[in-house]
Amino acid sequence: MSQNVENELNGPVAFVNIFTLKPGKLDEFIALQKVNLGRSVGNVPGWRGSRLHRSIDGNTAIMISTFDSVADHKRVHQTQGFAEHIAKVGPLIESAVPGYYQVVHEVTQA
Repeated sequence: MSQNVENELNGPVAFVNIFTLKPGKLDEFIALQKVNLGRSVGNVPGWRGSRLHRSIDGNTAIMISTFDSVADHKRVHQTQGFAEHIAKVGPLIESAVPGYYQVVHEVTQA
C-alpha cells in the first residue's frame, strides 16, 4: 500500500490502536476513554462507533473505531476536544501502535 492512505481508503475504515499502559494505569485509561466515547456520540461527523477492549493480563487496551473515511478520522485529531483528551490520557500511555484497516471479510452469527 502506498504512503498516501487518504486517497486510497475513502471508506469505511477502521482505525485500530493498541495501547500499552504504564503499570497500574489501565483502569484509569479505560474510564477516561469511556467518558470521551460517550461525548463523541452524535458530535463527531463521519464516526460510526468504537469498541474498547482491555487485555486479560491488565497491560494493554485496544480501541477499534470505524469512520466513513480516513479524512473523517484525521479531522477529529485536529479538534480542541481531542487535544484536551490526549492531555489527560497521554501520561497514562507507555506506547501506542495505530493503523488503518479495511474490512475484507465478516462472518456474524444471526
